[in-house]
Amino acid sequence: MIRNVAGMVLLAATLLFNATAYSRVTLRTIWGDNIVIQQNSEILISGTANRASKVVVTASWNPGKRVVVYADKDGSFQAKLLTPKGSQQYYQVCFDDGETLCLNNILVGDVWFCSGQSNMEMPVKGFRGQPVTGSLDAIVTAKATRSIRLFTVKNAWSTTPAFNSVEGKWSAAGPEAVADFSAAAYFFANKLNQVVDIPIGIINCSWSMSKIEAWMSREMLAGFPAIAMPDPEQKEFGWTAGTPTLLFNAMVQPWQGFPVRGMLWYQGEANTGNPQLYKKLFPEMLKGYRAFFHQQQMPFYFVQLAPWKSDHKDSLDWAQFRQVQLELSQELTHVGMVHTVDLGDEVFIHPPRKKEVGERLALWALADAYGVKGFTPTGPVFQSASVKDGAVEVTFKYGEFGLNPENAPVEGFEIAGSDGHFLPAQAVVINATAVVKVWNEAVSMPVQVRYCFRNYKTGNLVNNFALPAAPFSYTLTK
Repeated sequence: MIRNVAGMVLLAATLLFNATAYSRVTLRTIWGDNIVIQQNSEILISGTANRASKVVVTASWNPGKRVVVYADKDGSFQAKLLTPKGSQQYYQVCFDDGETLCLNNILVGDVWFCSGQSNMEMPVKGFRGQPVTGSLDAIVTAKATRSIRLFTVKNAWSTTPAFNSVEGKWSAAGPEAVADFSAAAYFFANKLNQVVDIPIGIINCSWSMSKIEAWMSREMLAGFPAIAMPDPEQKEFGWTAGTPTLLFNAMVQPWQGFPVRGMLWYQGEANTGNPQLYKKLFPEMLKGYRAFFHQQQMPFYFVQLAPWKSDHKDSLDWAQFRQVQLELSQELTHVGMVHTVDLGDEVFIHPPRKKEVGERLALWALADAYGVKGFTPTGPVFQSASVKDGAVEVTFKYGEFGLNPENAPVEGFEIAGSDGHFLPAQAVVINATAVVKVWNEAVSMPVQVRYCFRNYKTGNLVNNFALPAAPFSYTLTK
């Protein structure tokens, strides 16, 4: 009996030794089957293996090439791989520390990182009682065989940077996966994939009602001493998604070392109370993300808030916020803004026409990041204004092929004199130019002009590509 017990103990010890000696390699969850990895890049893959073991990494795009790394005393390792040019070819990456782990069905193409609040989070199938226009067709025609891959980061927060993993996985873009994925992000990826003909990986990292501060790191917020940082030991928050650094730490930080092509941003509703602070935070966030993804000029495209009544349709808080977004879009490089003045809904903060939002984001990417020519990627943007014969002549950028409607009233303009009282204005496009003439017979000396500058106000000024003009407000004299 004693001999049998000793034998069982020896057998258990042997099995434990073997399990330890040949522990399976594990990787951070951002790595998995069906992944799209960034073309022409150096990628850093982190994982764990047996302590102090040798890990041999091979990638099928480079047959015969072995990358050998060693796990440290805690079993952690990092391996660097150079990726090829994007193509429709499927690849495999394997890790061997005595037992082999392989990632399959890999594509190499372009990866885009998407973040923001509920309008980015809103899935193709819509929120309950709030649909997405065209969702049924998008879902039923989705094909898992297309070279689009989706990753949704599950909501999480942390008071300190989390370097290991996020909860989520890469999925092929079949009907079920598309239905649950961010609508704005999916329609962006769908249009991009149609045009550039390389695989597109799209990461949705968003949280409803989140403030910009929550998506920024402590380093990004270092220049804002009035913004209180959370206590690292704190366990509960009254507004988790509004607390500085919490979402960046848990949902963005784990992507460090994962190259992307660019970034999409759909956020601002939670920051409309202080547009001037947002104007200072946004450039710091942009600079921080470009440093995080190791691209000084990383393409960054964002969505201007659509018309919505907020407390009242004629209030100006959202209008003032849109003005800040417009100014940011003109001041920063490799930054594009999608105009949504034609896509809003007076009673729903989540406008349903997300297909247009995603495709307009794709227009920016195609023109700016991919160099596609022959079209204008955005609608008219205010450039200058001057008074002539009692009327204001407003010149627009992105109207070089003409503005519309021609020979018909332009709706949405208001004008004011020195009393600051705005009146509805008549407006017409000066034929074959990018200039709109704006006037009101009751205002003989115009001082201010604005377009769709209320919380909920729509207009009809577009360019020849039917892309809408951005709302604006301008003072001609001080």
